[in-house]
Amino acid sequence: METFNKNKKGFLLAEETVKIIVAVICVLFLAYILIAIYNSHTSSAQIQQAKDVLSRTDTIISALKEGETEKQDVPNPSGWHIYSFVSEDRPNSCLNENCLCICDTSLIKILTSQAKKCDKDGACIVVSNLAMDKIDLKITGADPLLFIGVKKQNSKIFIEASK
Repeated sequence: METFNKNKKGFLLAEETVKIIVAVICVLFLAYILIAIYNSHTSSAQIQQAKDVLSRTDTIISALKEGETEKQDVPNPSGWHIYSFVSEDRPNSCLNENCLCICDTSLIKILTSQAKKCDKDGACIVVSNLAMDKIDLKITGADPLLFIGVKKQNSKIFIEASK
């Protein structure tokens, strides 16, 4: 009876391939976790920056007298937008009142409205006498710095890009 020497390299190749695949899956999972933690931290910092800007805006609005205009710089959060909601579609945080929000742009506007995006990942203040709908001002950071003009006229609040 003849015995054949079997080449065991084929068995080792399959075993090593499984180990490599498991290692790659683990590395991808760890990378996903790190990216999720980073995005969570960055998002909460940007929301806090948006709240700070809106707090300053609210202070300006409450101090305005009839016919006055006040300028405010808006350096952060860079890449986000200032939106106004006066019509039907508003974030839940506005309680069916006119409001001003700072949030990131909704990439797929068909599936999720901008109001829902601002409600989930943004900051809003109620401005009951806000007169302008469809304000969409992009915050560009320091280059060039965005200035907004806050104006009170006929007991209405108008917000526009200013230089």
